[in-house]
Formats: sequence, C-alpha cells, structure tokens
Amino acid sequence: MFPMGEQKHAVPQRPAKQDRFIRWLIGILCEVLVLAGIVMGWEASEQKQLGHVQVSYSKTPTLFVSGDYSNWLTFGPMNARLERYDIGQAVWTIHVAKDGKATIDKRGPLGKRNPLILVLFADNHHASREARQLTGVMKMLKQREHINTVNMVGHSSGANIVYQYLTGKAADKREDYPDTAKFVNIATTFSKAEQKAADRFPRHIQVLNIAGDLFGTGGDLGVSVKGDHKLGEMLAGRVDGYQSETLVGGISVIHYLLHQNPHVDRAVTDFLWQARFTPQTNYPR
Repeated sequence: MFPMGEQKHAVPQRPAKQDRFIRWLIGILCEVLVLAGIVMGWEASEQKQLGHVQVSYSKTPTLFVSGDYSNWLTFGPMNARLERYDIGQAVWTIHVAKDGKATIDKRGPLGKRNPLILVLFADNHHASREARQLTGVMKMLKQREHINTVNMVGHSSGANIVYQYLTGKAADKREDYPDTAKFVNIATTFSKAEQKAADRFPRHIQVLNIAGDLFGTGGDLGVSVKGDHKLGEMLAGRVDGYQSETLVGGISVIHYLLHQNPHVDRAVTDFLWQARFTPQTNYPR
C-alpha cells in the first residue's frame, strides 16, 4: 500500500535490440580508436625510419613479387611509402593473366631514381606456375624493354616464385634474362626440391633475408625464424654476399603485416639503395 496521493511510476526499459546496438557501436568505436592508434604509431615509426634516409639512385628497377592470394595491397603500400620519401619511384605495374600473358601498366618511363615495379598474378596461389610465368616476364623485360639488371623482393611464397625463377630455366641460359643484382627474401620457407636446387642459384648476387619473431615466440605465426634462416644454409659459400635480419616485436611482425612494417622498409632501403652499404658475408652457423 502507498500513502494516499503517492503513485508508483515504472522505469521505462530500453529494448534489448537497442542495448545490443549500443554495445556493438561502442565496440566498433573502440576498435577504430585502437586501429587509429596503431596507424599513428606506424606513421611515426615510418617517419623515423625513412624521413631522413639518404640513398643512392640508379636506373636499376626493383621488382616486388608477393605471395598467395596477394594483390596491390601487399607491396603497393610499401612502394607508395618509398615514393613518398623520395627513395624510389613506383613507375610500372606488370599484370600477368592466368594464361601467363603479361601487360605493363606504365605511369611513365623507368627513369634513374630507383624505379619500382609491382608484379601481380591473376593466378596467385600456385607458386610453381607463377615462377614459370615470371620467367616469361623477365625474358620480355630483357628483350622488349632492354632491362639488363634488376633487384627482386619477395614476401612469403612470392620469394619462392623468385627463387624458382632464378634456379629454373633462367639458370640454363642466363643471357636471355636480366642479371639479378640483389634479392630480398621476406619470411619464407623452402621445400626440399628448392634446397636441392641451391647450386643453380646465381653466384654474383647479394641476398638479404628478413624474418619476423612475434614476442620472441620464434616465428611470425606463418613462418618460423629457423625455417626462414634455412636460406642462409642453402646459399652458404654460393653467393657474393648474404645477411639476415630478424625483427622481434608485436603485431607488426605478424607474417601478413611484415611488408607493412616500417623497419622492413628501412632494411630493404638500406640493402638496396643506401650508399654506405658494404657487401658482406654473414652466414648463420
């Protein structure tokens, strides 16, 4: 019983759907804030790593070959960052159709300021087939575009594609293909067949091998550091120079983010274009 004149008012309840929407919205906002923080942190690191780099320029193009199910988002952003800091110029994109036919999207001439070339495969999850297609691309670059020397960068199975190209048909008649001066391998393991083919790898080449180690776990959630460093054992005594770098850190060293890591940008820049780089032999023991 309530005193006369006093009334009980029911508190209106929000619909359950409205509560769920509010929680969902708060969750999305939190994720956006976290992502924004990560991006801002990466941009600050990018500025620190690339903002004051002095590089030497040449007309030698660098080809970027990415791995399974890749597209422009794999190496395209790295090329954009290198161009932003005047390290290189993203000038060509080579599109390779499923039948192997290649077309070149040219933004302009290659020039002499470290030209960057993306290689994108329509059939992008069969490394051995892509390696054969890359062989045709490289022959075209030599014969039609008159490119005599290149650098090559591969991530994950993209590096397998490059490796199989270098040790495959091109090894039998190298005069038909551009010389490869430098090769950057990012987070890759190699099959037994690839290991056996190491004696076909070109000798006059310098190699940089980059691995990721997530929080000291010994790998990047895709490739183990030990598996990646197998390349050093394969090429020991076979090439002009070999060096390896292992990046230990957080989410930025996860396998599928390594090619967006500013420290990888810097390592690639130092190796390919920095004037003070001195070839060295640093094989793992």
